[in-house]
Amino acid sequence: MIKKVKGMDTEFQEYASKFESEMNRGISTLSILSIIKQYGEDGVYGYQISKDLLDQTNRMLIIEEGTLYPILRKLEEDRIIDSKREKEGRKRKFYYITEHGEKIYNYLSGFFSILTEAIAPLFDVSVHLKQNKYFYCPACANKIDLKNFEAKYCDVCGHYIEKELDERGLKND
Repeated sequence: MIKKVKGMDTEFQEYASKFESEMNRGISTLSILSIIKQYGEDGVYGYQISKDLLDQTNRMLIIEEGTLYPILRKLEEDRIIDSKREKEGRKRKFYYITEHGEKIYNYLSGFFSILTEAIAPLFDVSVHLKQNKYFYCPACANKIDLKNFEAKYCDVCGHYIEKELDERGLKND
């Protein structure tokens, strides 16, 4: 973002640009996974991922093709996502999240959510987690979707959560 500003002090601009890049690196991967997850079993192709990221982040998170496709390849190598090529038409490659990837995504998005909420006061902003929609494991921060949820233990760390869900009135019966 800072790269777009003209006439700025070069030293300041270089430092800010490098810092922005470092912050965006991890956020980009998690954001890409979030977009892929939204499409479910249908999957989504690369250009649509880029377009959705622009739209859903108010044009703040811009991921160029030269960054997007290496991230997608790495996620595929790590079995977080899988892909299928269309057999007709434009023969696009569609990406979808794997069962293993879903577990990883839930943990990382939970950790990111709790971290964001925790550091928000440092920057005089407020973050409100959707506590009625998700439960965050107190042991590992795994984000657990409460709809159709029947487990007694966190599927990432094994922490017993049934009692805490019940105490908060979140337990599905």
